[in-house]
Amino acid sequence: MRDRRASIEQVEAYFRALDERRLDEVLAHFNGDAVFTVQSAFITCEGRETGIRRTFEDYLENWVAGVHTDFEHIVDPVADAISSRFRVELDGHDGTHQTKQSVNHFYLRDGRFQRVSVWISGDNVLAA
Repeated sequence: MRDRRASIEQVEAYFRALDERRLDEVLAHFNGDAVFTVQSAFITCEGRETGIRRTFEDYLENWVAGVHTDFEHIVDPVADAISSRFRVELDGHDGTHQTKQSVNHFYLRDGRFQRVSVWISGDNVLAA
């Protein structure tokens, strides 16, 4: 059974890596056969080095900057799962700014993300 604080730190480290545009570090949080689903856009990406990598490459290409803040977490240490609600501030190449609310459910296996389910307010910004 994982420590609650360790689960929270892992999720927040993942988002820090994403905000700092460190793709390889983002992907290191996933198992090789992980599944990443944007539930609000009905999109599923499979495999860390294929579908998930492509999703995050597109995201980093489409946005100049993104910052994830105001986290609220619910941890289930028995199931090795965490749900996180947060705000995302995004800046586009055209100077536009968007604020999104999101909820992600992370299910871990062997200390890495095995299945991630994402809900994003408004349009899908992950370009999956």
